[in-house]
Amino acid sequence: MSTKYYQKSLKFKVLDRIKQLSGNVVLRKEIADMGSPRQISRCLKDLIAMGELVKIGYGIYAKAYTSKYTDTPLIKGGIDSAMRDALKCLGIAYEPGSAERKYNEGKSTQVPVKNIVKLKNRCRRCISYKNSRLIFENNINAK
Repeated sequence: MSTKYYQKSLKFKVLDRIKQLSGNVVLRKEIADMGSPRQISRCLKDLIAMGELVKIGYGIYAKAYTSKYTDTPLIKGGIDSAMRDALKCLGIAYEPGSAERKYNEGKSTQVPVKNIVKLKNRCRRCISYKNSRLIFENNINAK
């Protein structure tokens, strides 16, 4: 973090709270009590610009680090696990897609390439980052 920000500023306090949270996914509602909605939006926008966070959905952010090779923010723990953690944080029940299930059971040797899940609850959100997107099996948003 740059020295131009004051230690007692809201941005620094929000960053401290985010670092204290377990897991790599941060929901906006977890830090909403720290200020007005407008202040929180500004802080989140600045943290995204600094490379501390990346936005993966509406009100869903993932902790990030800057790649030393490309100087772009990358998600800690990987994009696939962050997307599934986001579903867990939102309280949406899911199970792995049929291709992943067959691979894990040893019925198939093809490694699943895309992150596909089968939902058990209704979910109308789009969770994505850059070119990666969480896909719901058979384009069904609920069981």
